Amino acid sequence: MITSSVRRILALAVLLPLALFAAPGDGAAQDFDLTGDWVLTVSSPNGSGTRSLTLVQKDGELTGSISSSMATGDLTGSVEGNTVTFVAAIFMDSGAFEIVYNATYQDGTLVDGVVDFGDYGGGTFTGARKTEGG
Repeated sequence: MITSSVRRILALAVLLPLALFAAPGDGAAQDFDLTGDWVLTVSSPNGSGTRSLTLVQKDGELTGSISSSMATGDLTGSVEGNTVTFVAAIFMDSGAFEIVYNATYQDGTLVDGVVDFGDYGGGTFTGARKTEGG
């Protein structure tokens, strides 16, 4: 069985080269700002669902919060080039754990997202800015 630590190391080993090739020049300033409310659509072996996400981006750093019908938590992360990574500290009835999200920002959306639920497996996601009234 792969532990959550090994899973995170493997995820970073796969994503780091992508981040290096996708990052512009020498860490140039971002030409986009993720600050605002988002809706993530997540698919996993346990089913699919949505998450409400509030992000604040300052330079290449992210902070914010995430919530679903089952859990809420705070998050921290970073933006390098068009690669977005954040870790959510989630609190559920069964206890606290971290969920790692990695995606590419493209044309105003988060695409090719991979989510690591630690010992609970993984999945994929996309994200779009929350629209008025939605």
